[in-house]
Amino acid sequence: MERQFDEQLKELTERLLAMGSLAEIMIVKSVKSLVERSEALVQEVFAHEEEIDQLCIEIDQRCFTLLALRQPMARDLRFIAAAIKINSDLERIGDLAVNIAQAATFIISQPLLKPLIDIPRMAQLCQEMVKKSLDAFVARDAELARIVIESDDAIDRLRDQVFRELLTYMMTDPTTIPRALDLILVSRYLERIADHATNIAEDVIYIVRGEDIRERGDKELRKGLRRLPVRAGTGADTNLGQEIPATGVRLIPEEREFLRLLESSANNVLKAAKELQAMFENYVDPKARWRAVEEAEHEGDRLTHAIMRKLNQTFIPFIDRKNLHALASSLDDVVDSIETVASRMVMYNIDQPTPESREIVALIVASAEQIVKAVSQIPRFSDVEAACVEINRLENAADTIYRESVAALFEGVRPVLEITKWKEIYETLEVVTDRCEDVADVVESIALKHS
Repeated sequence: MERQFDEQLKELTERLLAMGSLAEIMIVKSVKSLVERSEALVQEVFAHEEEIDQLCIEIDQRCFTLLALRQPMARDLRFIAAAIKINSDLERIGDLAVNIAQAATFIISQPLLKPLIDIPRMAQLCQEMVKKSLDAFVARDAELARIVIESDDAIDRLRDQVFRELLTYMMTDPTTIPRALDLILVSRYLERIADHATNIAEDVIYIVRGEDIRERGDKELRKGLRRLPVRAGTGADTNLGQEIPATGVRLIPEEREFLRLLESSANNVLKAAKELQAMFENYVDPKARWRAVEEAEHEGDRLTHAIMRKLNQTFIPFIDRKNLHALASSLDDVVDSIETVASRMVMYNIDQPTPESREIVALIVASAEQIVKAVSQIPRFSDVEAACVEINRLENAADTIYRESVAALFEGVRPVLEITKWKEIYETLEVVTDRCEDVADVVESIALKHS
């Protein structure tokens, strides 16, 4: 019996490696389609999407079957729990490669903007990170996993370099904005691929040592999404754009349109949160609710694209470009995280939400309402501090419920399958509140500069 279980774990590992290999191929082909301006390669990436989705479903089924039938303990339990997460990360990497291919369809139809140097380098590093993270998974090599985690900073630096260089093109020649903007988005997709490879590496360390090393706060500090408090007059944070008074702001029509897009993005966050709450409160047709959240996620992507385009059309922004770029990205990240929760409820065939999960979803909706309030105050910034403080309070409340809920999962006798599913759902819900706090941190950072 033990030998059969070992063989099943080996087969699971092999399927994950096959999925990882396919994800690597999709990264390579999507960026190669840009470099070689090849529509054929774009279509190959699209064809691989169905294949990687089927692998994802198959691996999830294998994991849940092993949990239900084998009731594994200790290291084997950690292995299967991590395999479920790695499977999800690899599927998201495939989705991001498809996003790159979709951007390529427009880019290759236009005149060449510039030779591509940093983006192919980013792709190569991302592919190496994915490969090394899976090698670390197979070998249970915690040190190799740490090397992958440390590599993430190099990707972030390249992403920033791509942004700075393309911003110069856009400011010099406005006709280059559409092409440059899509290249900026490609660099962002690659940076997200690196984040998923980092997640896999963190899961390896969890398998080997039973140690959860996710350090969201530190990582977000490095990425500029979370800032340490800065005292007025220290000069620790310079404004790259043109500062304006906090009151009596006069905006040109283009700037008012830009603010309208930001407010639309914030309202879309609230819409996605309310759709998620409708799913949890009236759990009758979760697939239909998931589709509604997916529509909000697609609308979020469209608004982010429009915001970035408007940002680069306004050559004298009224607020630091870097801050506005971070705000648009963080708003989009909230909706993406909400969609992940909805998808997990459907994929894991959850019978009914728990009371605790409903409580966290209610906190997410409340956080989204405060996000709308905070963003609507730009550039006046009245009552921004109160909204940001409330978002932080709601995130702390969600953390408390999360910790208590996960601890309760291990009390008494529960099926391992149920524990694993709900542990991940609780973690994903908690991530949504973290992403809401990211938005508050960016808005608060902007407000500090203009106070």
